Amino acid sequence: MKLFSLIIIAGWCSLTVHAQTNATAQSSPASAITNSPTAPPPTRPPTQIHSDSWDFDMTARQAVYHGHVHVDDPQMKLTCAQLTTDLPESGGRPARIVAETNVVIDFTDDKGQTNHTTSDKAVYIYNVQNGVTNETVTLTGNPQMENAQGTQAGDVIIWDRANNKIHFDNPHMIFRQNLNSAVADTNPPPATAVKTNFPPGTIENISNNIGDHPSF
Repeated sequence: MKLFSLIIIAGWCSLTVHAQTNATAQSSPASAITNSPTAPPPTRPPTQIHSDSWDFDMTARQAVYHGHVHVDDPQMKLTCAQLTTDLPESGGRPARIVAETNVVIDFTDDKGQTNHTTSDKAVYIYNVQNGVTNETVTLTGNPQMENAQGTQAGDVIIWDRANNKIHFDNPHMIFRQNLNSAVADTNPPPATAVKTNFPPGTIENISNNIGDHPSF
C-alpha cells in the first residue's frame, strides 16, 4: 500500500484555509513600541492518503485513488474503495470529492461527539455563491450515522457543514435509552402473615359458604 500526502484534500473535514499577507498597518512610533508582534496561526498537519494506486489527470486536474483508500486527517478518518477529487487550478480547497464503495467516515462534531457513518457513496461539494458558503456532504446507498444517542438511517443523509445541520430523507432512528434508571421497582413486597382474632373453625365456615356462590 502506498502513501500519498495531499494537503488540499484536508478541506473535506476542516475546510479551513489560513491566508497570510506581508502587509503591515501604519502605526505611530508609540504604538510600534508597545504592540507586540502577532503570533502566526498554527500550521495545520497535512492529510495523508493511503491507497493501492493513484492516477492523476493533468488536463482535467483530477486525482483518483484506487484500492484500500484510507484518509488520515486530524479531524476525520475515512476509508473507501475509491476516492476521486477535482483539484482547482488556483489552489485552495477542492470543490468536489467523491468516495465510493464501503465508505466509512468517523468524525468529531463541534460538541466533541464522535460520529460513525457508513454508506455506499459520499459526495462532498463546496462553493461560494453571492458571498454565501455552501458546504455539504451527501451520503447515499444505505447511509447510516451512529453516535452516543443512537443510530439514524435514511434514504439520503445530507450533512450541511456550513450551517451545522444534518438532514435525513425517509428517516429511521433508533435511540439509546438508559432503561435501568427509568424503570421503577415493580416487584411486589413479600407476603406477611396477618394475625386475626377469629374463633377456631370460622375460616373454614367462610370458605365453605363462598363455594356455594357463583364466581365473578
